[in-house]
Amino acid sequence: MKKPDEMDRSIFLRSEEWAYRAAMLALSLWTLCNCYQTLAHSAPYHPLPGLILCLATSVQGLTQLALKQRMTSGDEEYRPPNRLLQTLIAAVLLTAFLLFFGTFFILYTH
Repeated sequence: MKKPDEMDRSIFLRSEEWAYRAAMLALSLWTLCNCYQTLAHSAPYHPLPGLILCLATSVQGLTQLALKQRMTSGDEEYRPPNRLLQTLIAAVLLTAFLLFFGTFFILYTH
């Protein structure tokens, strides 16, 4: 098997980019249709497409932060804050906040 050259890598990355965009668009439409059916027709809500969409977006964003941090870690001139750690802490706090208030409203408004 031959080692891919720069043109092959570029084609591969571009095709992955388009596949990722298509998958994200399909998951977004699936989530919106599911929400519409739940609100308009009282159908049961299925959170799986929304959870997959959130997972894919989170993994992509956190991977970008981690790779950028790894690439600039040896540079003495560039000392950015630890954005990956800040983002993870913010995500955990936001999740805890949403779970707390969501549970509160579900339990005490019915």
